[in-house]
Amino acid sequence: MITRLPLGHFTAPPEDHRAGNRIVVVGYLVRHAAGTLLFDTGFGSQPEADARYHPEPRPIEDVLAAVGLTKADIDVVANCHLHIDHAGQNDRFPGTPILVRAAELALARTGEHTVESAYAFDGAAFQELDGEHEVFPGVTIIATPGHTAGHQSLVVDTDSGRVVLAGQSFQGATDFAMARTAWQLARDGGDESLTGLFPPWFDALEARRPDVVLFAHDNAVWRREEAWGA
Repeated sequence: MITRLPLGHFTAPPEDHRAGNRIVVVGYLVRHAAGTLLFDTGFGSQPEADARYHPEPRPIEDVLAAVGLTKADIDVVANCHLHIDHAGQNDRFPGTPILVRAAELALARTGEHTVESAYAFDGAAFQELDGEHEVFPGVTIIATPGHTAGHQSLVVDTDSGRVVLAGQSFQGATDFAMARTAWQLARDGGDESLTGLFPPWFDALEARRPDVVLFAHDNAVWRREEAWGA
């Protein structure tokens, strides 16, 4: 079962094309017979973020309590990437395995990529990934680089279809739909000028035939039956 978790919101900074807009921060809970996975932890209490993003985060303890869980119920954490709005409360999970791509953790350790609460805290238990990684049967982490070099997404097989938790590989459902349309036109019409409008890994993602795609900064949902030519 997948549960959307509202982790708060922030204001897009001036250099962002969405400047001034309030942006939602969404995490996801995956409850599986083999364990419970938390995908993203959201902003924490980082003073360095206040002036730039004006975040209004929700404490992860409150977020989990709203769905009847505590931090002790989380068996594994995965971040789509380690930026402050996705991994700012990682430090609330000392000793819990946190799945991250090796490239992303290397970026974090430069000291210029994110805040220390995302990656450098007492009890941090990172498991570094390179290729695909099956967390539980039917729950697989895949590489979706672009927003950052180590961005990753989660593919979840459910009783009602295959769901992709796409994180910030796309800003939202509209951007995903536009990229998919460009991908279809390039595939069917051979127009190479369109290849820059979708990421190089889109073939591999589409080969998985996701029925639903969910995002970290958008409450909208992309569903396959809504796409032309699906």
